[in-house]
Amino acid sequence: MPAGFAQPGVLFAGNSSAPDRAFYRQVFNKLPRDQYTRYVEVGVGSFAAALVAANAGIPPASMETSDVTLYTGIVGTCVSGGDLADLGMTLDGEPVEIPDAPPAEQAAHLLYVHWLARMQAKPEVDYWTNLVTDMVEREDVHKQRLAESLGSIAERLPGVKFTPRCMWDHIHEVEDDPHAIIIAAPPTYKAGFEKFFDTGGRVEWAEPPYSVFDPDVDMQRLADHMRDKAALLMFLQEERSGIAAHETPVFAHPLGDVARAYVISNRPEEIFKLTGGPKVALGMSRSYTPTDLPIISPDHEITPESRVELIPVRGTECDYYRDLWMHRLAAAPGSYNLLVAVDGKAAGVIGYGAETMTRPYPGTKKYTTHLLMRFAFGAPHHSYRLTRLATMCALRRDTAALVFTGASEILLAASDGLVTVEYTRHPEAKGLRGLMTMESRAKHPDGYKLSYRADWNADSIPTTLSTFLTKEKAWRSSRSRATA
Repeated sequence: MPAGFAQPGVLFAGNSSAPDRAFYRQVFNKLPRDQYTRYVEVGVGSFAAALVAANAGIPPASMETSDVTLYTGIVGTCVSGGDLADLGMTLDGEPVEIPDAPPAEQAAHLLYVHWLARMQAKPEVDYWTNLVTDMVEREDVHKQRLAESLGSIAERLPGVKFTPRCMWDHIHEVEDDPHAIIIAAPPTYKAGFEKFFDTGGRVEWAEPPYSVFDPDVDMQRLADHMRDKAALLMFLQEERSGIAAHETPVFAHPLGDVARAYVISNRPEEIFKLTGGPKVALGMSRSYTPTDLPIISPDHEITPESRVELIPVRGTECDYYRDLWMHRLAAAPGSYNLLVAVDGKAAGVIGYGAETMTRPYPGTKKYTTHLLMRFAFGAPHHSYRLTRLATMCALRRDTAALVFTGASEILLAASDGLVTVEYTRHPEAKGLRGLMTMESRAKHPDGYKLSYRADWNADSIPTTLSTFLTKEKAWRSSRSRATA
């Protein structure tokens, strides 16, 4: 791209997934360099779309980015070479001290403080407490990884500009520029980013004034506002956010079995000249691929009418969700893997092994008629312990029958149930209480090695869900009494 790519522009939005980024890349690769010389991204988030643009040849020095979250404020200030002290970040009313270190390490420290405060503000359930423990005990490791990521982004986006500001203000500034391309990925539910980054009031900063984005109203508002503007706009919209914001989307891909994600443009015919026409990312014949399932939100309401599905998946697909949710708390890969979906959203993973049926397994030697539960893990949730739902589903013989097929059916037929081994800092695995029976406890350098066993049950999926919801209601009630 010519060095002159730094003047007038295009507007683009994004909370993008891999299919969306692939589409953006196709547009950026064919974008007329002499016509569009100004790249503007509002709600830039983690700079994912900006990195795609840079890889396609758009000079980072031509990029203007903005956002209103402290997370992006820290990342953007670091990457653009700004002064982190200008963010005015405080924790519990006291200024957060910026260490005497290189910029990436300074920013990593601020991100860590913000991240830890967010996790400590979550409900006291196993997922969040385990994550907080891991963050505190491995603070240096987490900060090092953050610094490395920040350094990598800064290296790939030299000269990028960033300002904490409202997306509408930024759009108004550039919307009449015929040389600008504007990119945006607004939140898919009202106050989505505010809820995601909530610290319970502990962290404050020099936050710019902005209006909360309401997808049910503002998606259409954005499309209508930019319809006849000189700048070229692309923004991401999920179908669940309300009525389609434009009658002619330029790209679509499935999100599970009921929702879709679209890329919308104020001039779709111009985009079609670059791409050859509307583009669609197709799923499998079942209407979606497992890794295309949206992840269940932490405030999704689960009811007795909710739909629970158990989907056999490849190990790599299972590992994607497991790594996303488990962080350091990873188990060995399973030979037989399933995804637990609730209302069309990824909510948990299950991994079985058969080695306990064919040779002695440490801690479970006397149970040679039990298959191994390598892991059962759930997504984070404000109200429900989804790891318990995944475990309860794993304890069904009918669940295991979905993946123990062909020659492995004989192993399932000969089995009486499951065994599992956990390594923990505590003398009991609270997540398994009431679900499996502890068979042995042994001291371990990092705490304890615990062995658990359970026989198969024959409950149906609706019965399993009903039992889960009943137990969760009782658990929340007991916790409320204990903290009253």
